[in-house]
Amino acid sequence: MTVYNYLDRYLFLPLGDWVYGSNVAAKLEETRLNETLSEAGLRDLQNRKLQHLVKHCYNTVPYYTRLFDSYGIKPEQIRSREDLHLLPVLTKQIIRDNYDDMFSTAVNPKRLRKSSTGGSTGTPLKFCTDAAEWSSWKASTLRAWEWYDLHLGDKIFSLGGSSINKRKQLLSLKGLYDRVIMRNHKYSSADVTDQAMQRNYEALMALRPKAVRGYGSSLYILARFIENRELPLCPIKVVLTTGEVLMPEYRRKLEQVFQAPVYDEYGASDGGILSHECPQREGLHIAEDLCIIEITDKQGNPLPVGTTGFVCTTDLNNYVFPFLRYHVGDMAYIKQTSCSCGRHTRLIGEVMGRAGKLMYNKAGIPISPTVLPMMFYPELNYHNLEYQKVYNKIDKFQIRQDCQGDITILLKLKDPEEQHEQFDYIVTNYRNHFVGSHISLEFVDDIPCLPSGKEDYCVSEYEYND
Repeated sequence: MTVYNYLDRYLFLPLGDWVYGSNVAAKLEETRLNETLSEAGLRDLQNRKLQHLVKHCYNTVPYYTRLFDSYGIKPEQIRSREDLHLLPVLTKQIIRDNYDDMFSTAVNPKRLRKSSTGGSTGTPLKFCTDAAEWSSWKASTLRAWEWYDLHLGDKIFSLGGSSINKRKQLLSLKGLYDRVIMRNHKYSSADVTDQAMQRNYEALMALRPKAVRGYGSSLYILARFIENRELPLCPIKVVLTTGEVLMPEYRRKLEQVFQAPVYDEYGASDGGILSHECPQREGLHIAEDLCIIEITDKQGNPLPVGTTGFVCTTDLNNYVFPFLRYHVGDMAYIKQTSCSCGRHTRLIGEVMGRAGKLMYNKAGIPISPTVLPMMFYPELNYHNLEYQKVYNKIDKFQIRQDCQGDITILLKLKDPEEQHEQFDYIVTNYRNHFVGSHISLEFVDDIPCLPSGKEDYCVSEYEYND
């Protein structure tokens, strides 16, 4: 570890916590201790946190008070993961329908931190967290990175869309936190032209980071650009992928080009899920001190271990906007075996909800599916408040590309009476990226699931052969 690593851990991080109102330094020590717990100790920790959370929900959250009473359930009946099946599942639609009643009345509104999903399942969602939740999430991430000998203060080059690249001004608190404490330098994956790839490559070489992090498909595009032009690369310690399913061919190409091991992450801020591969790469270790994950059918009935079903999560740390038995929208399964690394957390075997498959335009330029939701904002600007209001009129969307490369966009609006013409910009945005493709926009009453039961927002039958 370098001098900067020590200064960052023992000076910059505590100072950042004081300024930012967070508690990452203390939470990092706590999460390290939790990692040493036995299987029984970890389950005991989960149960205690669950029981406390359930009582809080019943006593202070209007939605859950009504829910428990209507089902005749007492908080005392929910004592462990096995008891959660007594509760119905929570969905995005339920949250939207009961949004104002999802907040705890015991929490000071000034503590709230507004957040939202990027629409990666085609269903945008607004919710809230607080500094305590954020601190636990950040500390758990840092704990996992230490598995790869990546420590606080090591430089990171990040490439992705809005979920990992919420760019802030450098002199803002968040900007300073990212650059000075996390040393995380973020670049957008929205533009995949050769000029943009050259800029990203030059930024990477100038930074000389220890880690490269981003969407698997976005990093794959950059890796292929570097390979095709036989460009030299600085030494990279580790590649971290997140935000979408990591396709096997992406992993192979990234390891080949960057000459570094690739470790995948699966997380969902709505629901408090966080999981990482360890160096053994036998599955994704669930951060079970943060959340409880069940695998259920669509009605919320628990499925046997090893069976693929819907990811249902209970966030053990969000007390301001609690998520109990929340259907994230992804499908996965829990492995029957534990990891040979010796950690006692359960393993997610595979996540199949968020497609990581690339889409191509007719010129052969690959378009990452994680960029597609950005095109539902006017001028592709998701920071503009007025544009956010337009985007929030959309309930669900799905992009379908046929075998000819033409695209149909299905749009379900929250209010069917909205004027359709105000969304014409979406066609323009897609036409600019998918040059030569016919783009059509259809307004529908609902968007059906795929035959697999998934709610993928991106469906492509087009294969471009370069």
